[in-house]
Amino acid sequence: MPSATVSPAPAAFRHDPVKNVLPAAVAARRWDREPVVAGYRMLTYRNRALDRTVPVSVSATPALIAGVGPVVASDDGHVRLYSRDLSKVYWERRMDSGVYASVVLAPAGRHVVVAATSGLIACFDLRGGLVWSVKLDTPVFATPTLLPGSGVLVVSSFRSRCTGLDVRTGAVVFERALPEPWHAAHGGSASYRDPYAGPVGTAEGTAVVACAEHVLCLAPDGTELWRTEAGASVRATPAALHATGEVAVCAVDGRCLFLDARTGAVRGELALDAKITGSPAVSGGVLAIGTQLDATTGVDIRTRAPLWTAPQGAPRSYTSLTVLPDGGFAATGERGNVVCLGAADGRFRWESSQVLGLPDHETPMDVTPVAGGDGDMYCASYTGVLYRFLFRPLPGETAP
Repeated sequence: MPSATVSPAPAAFRHDPVKNVLPAAVAARRWDREPVVAGYRMLTYRNRALDRTVPVSVSATPALIAGVGPVVASDDGHVRLYSRDLSKVYWERRMDSGVYASVVLAPAGRHVVVAATSGLIACFDLRGGLVWSVKLDTPVFATPTLLPGSGVLVVSSFRSRCTGLDVRTGAVVFERALPEPWHAAHGGSASYRDPYAGPVGTAEGTAVVACAEHVLCLAPDGTELWRTEAGASVRATPAALHATGEVAVCAVDGRCLFLDARTGAVRGELALDAKITGSPAVSGGVLAIGTQLDATTGVDIRTRAPLWTAPQGAPRSYTSLTVLPDGGFAATGERGNVVCLGAADGRFRWESSQVLGLPDHETPMDVTPVAGGDGDMYCASYTGVLYRFLFRPLPGETAP
């Protein structure tokens, strides 16, 4: 397997900490122009009982080892490291159930962490060797986060639980209950399916956890530091605004709350007038939030005032906006294509196309795209298609 050249990720350009990109130096690419499909892979399974081949869905956002290839976890529980062009499988491992949460990278240890819906958490090295595994007793659908400094992996799981694991050994650091949705006390049929939102790490090394109608801040040992009532269910992963010491929390009633990361006090509130289930992202001084009406709003993180609103570019339900290496916002929209907007002005940059002329090929994609500094972007679909997109080199540069 080729080695990757690792350099620090620019904190101004991405969710911080970076969960699923092991970065390389940023190449000279036209990030503002539509990338093209430069490789694809059909993920299938031979069902002997039905005597036919069926597609294998991908619900989890891949991790990307820039210069090497993507780590893809599929709904059949397989975890594979592919080559950049998707033609080779460097290694393959199998979880005990499907994977919904995004694959997480621990850059310091060069490890890959995968959380299965069964509650099995497994850590692999970049050659596919098992480092450790632990089985929680609750399903995991939210993407875990790694706290910088302490090395604690914070996992939110269904049935209102939160667990902290030592990312080096898998040892349980803490395990605690989270607030249940209000309807749990009234027989709500889906009340156990919470939280969906993933935790986020702050600059102070704490974890902000959104659950039900509450937001909690936990120390690395699980101690509750503060708790704030959000007023409505939170399904989107919060965004840490390190420049202002705040955390942006988007609720399903269309409000974005700006909380003091140290105290939980509400510093500001912005109404976007539509349901929010997709997670926001931060690029420099701009927070981008997408609603279920497909509108995307860019917000100045210092003034908390809207800078621009675009009539497109919002992420599909329960996916996320992400940030390209040059700072542009990108998301897989409701049409199933990746849409890119400029961070400063929200102007439309490009929309992807996966029309390849293949028989019975359903082109819409369903997960959050992931892009690396080397010019590759990967995305996948519930219909079992994994794509590699390539951004155009600048004049004088060569494609990888």
